[in-house]
This record gives sequence, structure tokens and C-alpha cells, in this order.
Amino acid sequence: MDPYKYLNIRFNPDGSLTRNGAARLLPPAPAGEPVDGVNGPARRIVHSNDAPLNDANGTTVRLFVPSGPCVGADGGGRLPLVLYFHGGGYVLFRAASEPFHNTCTALAATIPAVVASVDYRLAPEHRLPAAFEDAADAVRWVRSYAAGCRPLFLMGSHAGASIAFRAALAAVDEGVELRGLILNQPHHGGVKRTAAEESSVDDRVLPLPANDLLWELALPLGADRDHEYCNPETMLASVDAARLRRLPPCLVLGRMKDPPRDRQRTLVEALQKAGVTVEAKLDGAGYHAMELFKEDRAAEFIAQVTDFVRRHTGAGSDVHAGRSRL
Repeated sequence: MDPYKYLNIRFNPDGSLTRNGAARLLPPAPAGEPVDGVNGPARRIVHSNDAPLNDANGTTVRLFVPSGPCVGADGGGRLPLVLYFHGGGYVLFRAASEPFHNTCTALAATIPAVVASVDYRLAPEHRLPAAFEDAADAVRWVRSYAAGCRPLFLMGSHAGASIAFRAALAAVDEGVELRGLILNQPHHGGVKRTAAEESSVDDRVLPLPANDLLWELALPLGADRDHEYCNPETMLASVDAARLRRLPPCLVLGRMKDPPRDRQRTLVEALQKAGVTVEAKLDGAGYHAMELFKEDRAAEFIAQVTDFVRRHTGAGSDVHAGRSRL
């Protein structure tokens, strides 16, 4: 197969990418949009606005704030803040892309929570570690955000989960208090194929040639898939165990037919070995990113995240990584 054709992209002579199949970009809705909460919560109006993150890099954050009577999971009026990183193999999609905009409105309405979705720089125009640097900017940004929006959770989907992991390490270093880290189908790879990768040549969502191309476009020039930005074993070898132990409780979600699933198990096992509290639910039905395409899988996903955030928002929850309070 031609992975460029499959992904509907074209590589240009100047090193940029033409993304012909990009999802529709939705404008922010400062006046609010009605959103039905998943699995029971009443309809809420969710307001969204774009705020600058780093002017020099052209990055922004899209804020989603639910209106109406909202009681935080700690029993008070302060809602948790979920700092969110979208997926797309570091190459595709934006915070405003319809599937991820809609995910954030559903999370904001259902938990309820303030959700801040980071519009980080994309490769190949900005190869890794650009997205990780933007994640560190976002961690510093939340320290100055309104004090009424804690507790803080970091969350990412697909490649965004790997960005969220790096953001959590940055939070550990910055002394920012975290209540939880949510990694939805983290996207990793390696030179030597896993069994799941070998069987994914014709995968319906993430076929192996397309997966390889995404890594080729995202990694630093000259790097292979054993680079620490791709291979979880190489990445974890570069992180001190004491630093890992300071991570907050983690929820790791996976799907039985997701090509990176073997790498996700490697990550979970390493975190558990380091002493991190991990809730691993890696046997979800279906394929990569299925919660973006199937309503029942989306409802299941939102419910899993909502349950985790609510359980770890209460005043009695363990607090990790810091002295600084939002």
C-alpha cells in the first residue's frame, strides 16, 4: 500500500506536509454549545475559547468550561482541570479537529471538568521533541491558570498519551501537584516488530506502512524507531526510577486490536515495577482510536475517564509531585 495515499498527505520539497484528509476544524464556542452528558448527566452548556500558550511557537490552548450548577468531585465548587493532548501520530489533527473537540466537550460536560486541549506543533514541520516542549509549556501554563480549577489531571489519546506522559515528568520536575495521569492507547514503536505489529500490515485503522511513515515524519532526522521518543524501553531507560515513582496514579487504556498494544503492556509493567499505582484496562474491544468512530465505544471511554477523575479528585485522594497548588 502507499501510506501517503492512505493518510491522504503529500510531502513537499520544503519539508512541509499537505494534509488533504484533515478532519473539519471547529471554531471555539464562547457563547456555549449544548452537550449531553454521557451515561446519565443532564445536558450542559459547554463554553470554549482559545488562549495563547507560547506566542513564539504559535501554540494555543482550547479551554472547555461547563456552565450550570457544577459540583466538583471533591464536594466543593471547584472543578478539576484536565490538561489534554490529542492524537494523530504527531503529524495529524489539531485541538480544533472535530473528533477531539467533541471528545473534550463530552469530558467537560460529563465529569464535569474544565478541559484544556493543547494545540501543539506538528511534525514534520516541527519534529520531536517540539510537541514535548509544548507539553512542558502547558504544564507551566497551568501553574498560572485560575486557582479554582484544581485538582489537575494530565490526559492524552494515542500519540497524545505519550505527550501526556512527558508532560507528567515535566510536572514532577516543576513541583506541580497532580491527581492523576490518563493514557489512552499510548502510541509507541520500535525497530524489532512485536507480534501485534507484525499482524497489523492490513489493520483497518493503523496499518503498518502508515504507522511506519508517521514515525518517519515525526522522529528527528536520522533517528530510527528505537529512539527514546518512540521505543518505550529506550525512553524508560533514560528516566530515573525515583522520578517515575513520583508520578501520580495512572489509568492506561488499550484495545485488543490496537497495533501498539504490546508496547503498552511494556509501559504498564515498567510503571508498576517502579511503584507507580496503575489501573490498566488493555482489553477494550475494537481497533485503534475506535472511541472516535463508534458511539458505544465513545460512551465507554468517557465513562472510564469520568470514574477515574471523580475517584481521584476527592479531598482524601493521594497527592503526588509537588508542593505547588493550582
